[in-house]
Amino acid sequence: MAKAHKIIGVAPERSYQENARIILPQRLEEVYTWEPFIRDETKREELHNMRISIKRLRYTMELFRVVYGLPTADSRYAEFLAVIVDLQEILGDIHDADVVLEVLADYTSQSGNRKGQVDIPSGVATLIVRTQETRKADYETFLEKWDQLSAAGFKQELLSFLLS
Repeated sequence: MAKAHKIIGVAPERSYQENARIILPQRLEEVYTWEPFIRDETKREELHNMRISIKRLRYTMELFRVVYGLPTADSRYAEFLAVIVDLQEILGDIHDADVVLEVLADYTSQSGNRKGQVDIPSGVATLIVRTQETRKADYETFLEKWDQLSAAGFKQELLSFLLS
């Protein structure tokens, strides 16, 4: 798992609001350091690291929500936060599928018979196929959402909002 990027510029003498405006953009930038890897679905570790970075951004946003008008549910901040939560959940589903597939691969590699052939019960084979299909669908959903957000200028909008 990737370590969090070091936050620069936070000072205890600054206000909660000032520190929020320093920390949140840096957390957002950390998420986007993983963007070069998202077009390759085999980059499982990088996708997981992106999920962890999104998780850090989410929890940091939740920590600073009072600065930006929450707990009001209809605020723009709540809308931005909902997008972040959605991305985290989709990437979490992808990671869950990756873990299941890894466990099943380990299981099947240990299921050989005396002739060295792999005996995979039909239920396990079916589970592998279904998990692969689910992962592929989740991955495609993630890319579609990411592309929609990119086309709509989500990153720039959120940065602008955070710094206003």
